[in-house]
Amino acid sequence: MKRVIASALAGMLSVSAFSCGVPAAERPSVEKGRELFNSVTLAGATSGKSCNSCHPKGSGLEKGWKHPNLSGQINTCIAGPLQGTKLDVNSVAMHSLILYIRSLKQ
Repeated sequence: MKRVIASALAGMLSVSAFSCGVPAAERPSVEKGRELFNSVTLAGATSGKSCNSCHPKGSGLEKGWKHPNLSGQINTCIAGPLQGTKLDVNSVAMHSLILYIRSLKQ
C-alpha cells in the first residue's frame, strides 16, 4: 500500500514539475493578453478605456516588442490614460500583455 501511494505521489510531483506547478489558466498566453488588451477594467482602470481604445487591433504597436522597457511602458499607459494601478512586472497579466504585443510584430 505504501508503495502504491509513494508511486502515485512521485507521478504527481513529476507532472507538477513539468507544468511548473502553475495551472494552465494561470499561465501567460497571447489569448489572455488579447483579452486584457481589450478590457476596460484592466488593473482597476477607471477611465472607461482599454489599450485597444488608443491602439485599435494593436495599431502602432507592431514594433513595440522592441521597446527596451516594454513592461514599464505598459504600466505608464495603465497608470495614465487607463487610470488604473500598475501591474507587477512578474505577473501573469503583464507577461500575457507582452506576449500579445509581441504577437503583433511585423
